[in-house]
Amino acid sequence: RRVHGDFIMEKGNLSLAYWNVRGVTEPIKMLLAYLHLEYVETPLDFELDKPESSLEMFKKMQETFELDFPAFPALMDSTNKIVLSYSLAICKYLAQRFKPKMVGSAMNEYAEIDSLLFLMHDIRTKILEAFENDWEKKQEETVKYIHEKMALFNKFMRTKTWMSGKQATIADFVFCELLEYINSIDSSIVDMYPHCKKLQRKLYSVPEIAKYKATQKDVEIKKYIDVHTKFEHQFSINSPYVTKTKQR
Repeated sequence: RRVHGDFIMEKGNLSLAYWNVRGVTEPIKMLLAYLHLEYVETPLDFELDKPESSLEMFKKMQETFELDFPAFPALMDSTNKIVLSYSLAICKYLAQRFKPKMVGSAMNEYAEIDSLLFLMHDIRTKILEAFENDWEKKQEETVKYIHEKMALFNKFMRTKTWMSGKQATIADFVFCELLEYINSIDSSIVDMYPHCKKLQRKLYSVPEIAKYKATQKDVEIKKYIDVHTKFEHQFSINSPYVTKTKQR
């Protein structure tokens, strides 16, 4: 056990650290439940009115996990002496270690899953950028972009049971949470794409996922957007690069 000021890190086999919001860890947590993996969770408080204190907590977390590339979420696997940041990297690592077919059963599936994951990441980034800049001005453009991508996904899923191959992969987990993310912005969007909703219902009906969902509080996703934008701003104004640039 390591103690760093405001939080305690249990050194179990798997430890997961993130802010106390629903965000990019949700696919990871669903995956952990699906794989029957026990883990220690360290939710860190983010104070929206005091982002500078959250930045200090983030720095302490970096010391605990000894991250080469500090970012949230962070996963520590003490068994294999591996420390990872970034949600997609964590999902891929857990799948490859505990159920390799979840990242694809053949080369074409590996490539397809990676392509899908990068597209999902692009959509989330596009939405976050709109909130960071000016949602009122960017809303129409962003919603149009979401519809364009959702139409492609809906067509892609028309004859499929899962996104790639004959079983659930990490792409399904990440996509279903992306639907929740979009739904938090406008609940009418996802309803327009039945094949996408069908996939979500199928994944959520898997016994392990259903059990996990039943134990979770309905955490507002929009709080994650607020946390992300305030933390990114605080992190950027405190970065050594920005400080040096201002001094030139």
